[in-house]
Amino acid sequence: MSSKHHIIYVPGIGDDIYRIQGFLVWWWFIYGVRGHVHEMPWTGKGEYQPKHEKLLALIDKYANQGHKVSLVGASAGASATINAYIARRDQINSVAIICGKINEPETISESFYSRNAAFKESMYALQENLKKLTASDKSKFRNYYTPNDQVVPYVCSFMPGVQEISLRPMRHGQAIIYSVSIGARKIIKGLKNPR
Repeated sequence: MSSKHHIIYVPGIGDDIYRIQGFLVWWWFIYGVRGHVHEMPWTGKGEYQPKHEKLLALIDKYANQGHKVSLVGASAGASATINAYIARRDQINSVAIICGKINEPETISESFYSRNAAFKESMYALQENLKKLTASDKSKFRNYYTPNDQVVPYVCSFMPGVQEISLRPMRHGQAIIYSVSIGARKIIKGLKNPR
């Protein structure tokens, strides 16, 4: 069995795998990888841990088959992606974060958290997991942001010690769609060859 590079993409809140992001990620095969969208999902009362374990099971599935596995987290998906990396760091080749909400979980309203309970758990778990990232771990990461992001401002997406790449000035959603479509080639190149 030949080894493949599987890239698991974790979208943000309200994103649906049957909509445009899932379609675009599927097309990543043209860059020589297998793209998979993994929804948590975020909205609703469901607890975070079972959703986290499903993501880990998907990582295990491909890693145990001898394939290379990388992760991409967009917006709210950044927290789940980094949490999964900490749990499976030895199985992960590289990580890309796109406009990710990483810092300052307290700036999110309780009404928003009440509609997306798993996201709140993920964000607060992330704050502890960020402390566990070593310099070696961070060398596997690339953090993509847009200076025009009003949903996730730069201060909320900054990761010290991680290579940062500024996207062209766009709004939050536009930057994510750009990154998984026209900009995907660059992101996948970085995932294939982490520094």
